[in-house]
Amino acid sequence: MKTRLSVPVLILQAFFLTLVSALGPAIFLYVPVPANTASLRPLERNLVSLSIQARDFTTFAKTDLLKNFLGALSVNIRTHHTLRLGGAESDKTIYNPAGTITPEQYMNGNYGGSPQNVTIGPNYFAAIKGHYASSTKLIWTLNLRNVVNNWEAGISTAQGVLKYLGSQLEYFEIGNEADAYGLKGWRDQTWNVAEMALQWKWIAEQVQQFNQSVNFGAGAFANIPPNVIGNFDIPGVINAGIKGPNIPWYNMHLYPQSGCANAAVNLETLLRHDVLDNTLSGYIPQVAAAENAGAKFAMGETNSVSCSGRAGVSDTLASALWLVDYALLGASLGIRRAFFHTTPNGAYSAVIPKPYKQKTATYSGGFLPLAYGAYFVSEILSSENTLHVQPIQYGSDTDHSSYAIWDDKNNLKKLVFINLEMYNSSTGASNPAMPDSPVYPSTAARGSTRVFVATPWGLGEKLSLIRLQGPGSNAKSMVNVSDFTFSTEDGTVQSNVVDTILTVQADGFVIFDVNASEAVLIQHYSDVVANPHPTKSLSTPATTVVDGVTMITRGATSPPATSAGAGAPLISAIISIGLK
Repeated sequence: MKTRLSVPVLILQAFFLTLVSALGPAIFLYVPVPANTASLRPLERNLVSLSIQARDFTTFAKTDLLKNFLGALSVNIRTHHTLRLGGAESDKTIYNPAGTITPEQYMNGNYGGSPQNVTIGPNYFAAIKGHYASSTKLIWTLNLRNVVNNWEAGISTAQGVLKYLGSQLEYFEIGNEADAYGLKGWRDQTWNVAEMALQWKWIAEQVQQFNQSVNFGAGAFANIPPNVIGNFDIPGVINAGIKGPNIPWYNMHLYPQSGCANAAVNLETLLRHDVLDNTLSGYIPQVAAAENAGAKFAMGETNSVSCSGRAGVSDTLASALWLVDYALLGASLGIRRAFFHTTPNGAYSAVIPKPYKQKTATYSGGFLPLAYGAYFVSEILSSENTLHVQPIQYGSDTDHSSYAIWDDKNNLKKLVFINLEMYNSSTGASNPAMPDSPVYPSTAARGSTRVFVATPWGLGEKLSLIRLQGPGSNAKSMVNVSDFTFSTEDGTVQSNVVDTILTVQADGFVIFDVNASEAVLIQHYSDVVANPHPTKSLSTPATTVVDGVTMITRGATSPPATSAGAGAPLISAIISIGLK
């Protein structure tokens, strides 16, 4: 049966569309109930994860920034965090059980004298022991490139990982971006997926002799569909025989812009939802192939710009907004996880673990805006329920995207709206952890969109609104989630989230403003109270009222109650909607 708007809603819609011409840009959305379950997709609690070179993992262990960052996300998502340890260096990694490199040397980036190899041994594992939560799960990428002694490098590394990290291992990958081996000269020009599958399966069989229950993830290819090399994609590896109950995940890699060889990249493309939609939709056949094989599909390594990112693009608020849009849109298409690649000093990183030198300049450790995009997603995932995502019909265009979040009983739980309109500012344009970039402030005033959403929620119900926000698209600092920030000293919570309290209006209307380059999350305030959230140690909640708007700062103790009250008249809500 076709869901229809009530007569009052239709009248209000006509009223709004007449009125908003005097208020500026506006969007009217309607969330039908029940949801179309055929288009609902589950949200993995580890929807946003990190990919880190195993070589770099010990460098991150030198400080507590990454550990505490992951800890904060884990509080929201109610489970351990999963890290993928892999990248280009995986196909250079060898294992030496008698190696003499000390744990401290590993932390300082010493991996042996040969630039062709990354040598790890027992002290490598000693260097990371105790520096991350023991519940952290790991995905380890083995060396497929090195064929010496029947792939001894990859097989012996697997034995070491199982010995020292076995309880934390989720699965092994075998080879990083093997579709490019022929182009790199690591295999001859006849290299194909069938040949790769034979080598992959042989290594897997040897590793299973150490532990019969070990699992694997397959794929990890670089090229973006449909422009793959040969049959190097998920249907190709499955047809080549890489499938079975011990392969629960397939994945591919995605960098939508190339930063290699100083190629041109730009912020505008990153902020276009239609470009992202077109790119991610190309993975639908990959998702289908994985699911038809009884597995799940992930983006196993990804970020905004390849080759360590690009300052002025990857280290900005725009990148954080892109991450949120990417994660939710991808999830709605069946991309169950996305592992965002992070290095100790890359512009695309979420965390810079310690100070570093680049040319003649020294930069500090700290957090880049991508960290706050990841944190915002963890707030979306915060729930005791299994959540599902669905784009809101007619709620997305070039500059905007919107999503409805449902529980497994078809109750609307949350709304997400992202305003991707570009606005550059000279405020917040530098970050002590990154080189400066040219600043081109926008000449026009910052835009704002008023959003009217017709929901099934009841009149007078209290809602929380939080924002992923910053001074502008190009902001490298002063980015936060409704005042929530991490300490750049140790990664603990520095400032708590401040929830803005909204009231559901007549006919379920929720009304709010979203600035250019900003994202909004709306949910029942009672759900915020019911779920655990990371907060500053020993902090207490506080309530303030600014221009008639109630704002509640979260604390380590229980938050104050808010009165349920009747919904204010709609015209009053429109006039007094300043929700910042």
